[in-house]
Amino acid sequence: MKYFLIAWCIWSVPLSALAENPWRLDSALTLQRFEQQVKTEVGGVRGERLVEQTHLGLMLMGSYHVWGPLSFGAYLQYDVGFRGAARFTTFAADGTAMVVDETGGAYQELWAGPFMRVHWRTLFAEVGYGAVGIRDDEARDDLVDTEGNADDALRTLPSVAWFLGLGGGIPVGSNLEVVLRLEYRVRYYNRRGSLSLRDETVHGTQEFTPFAGVAWRL
Repeated sequence: MKYFLIAWCIWSVPLSALAENPWRLDSALTLQRFEQQVKTEVGGVRGERLVEQTHLGLMLMGSYHVWGPLSFGAYLQYDVGFRGAARFTTFAADGTAMVVDETGGAYQELWAGPFMRVHWRTLFAEVGYGAVGIRDDEARDDLVDTEGNADDALRTLPSVAWFLGLGGGIPVGSNLEVVLRLEYRVRYYNRRGSLSLRDETVHGTQEFTPFAGVAWRL
């Protein structure tokens, strides 16, 4: 009996808040920048970068508390950025670095689908499915469809398009929280538009992404 009472005390406060405000809207943002370069000295002339990556992501989520610690909802995630890499060769007469074998390009990706959230006080875990997964990636023009084209965007393989999220909120008002979230996303692309990739190729991608945002309870 005492264990039941302890569990009830732990759950009662957050679950009562969920019962009063079952709807929740989340908005989250991530921004990452990474680069590498070679110079003749610290503070020297900047030449071409060896590695350059910029990533901006926006996530919108809407959920409804259905029972106990469980909520269900839908999400939309949009990512845009640039990735580039090259090999260093030598320095020019003015000291700038020179590179070869440059590769990369801009990309954008759109994800949408359902998700489930499990709450414990202000902490939560999420699992979501990418019912829609579309990626336009200039660096992946080497992945062509069965007709040899790389014009259409990459599409996810329906059986492998998932994300897992862990996070927590810091209350800043009666119905408002600042939320920190770490997302793990895994997906395989197996087609461009309606056509499969040549030779039944599949292109796998996985990543960890931190998000910061806010959540409103309605």
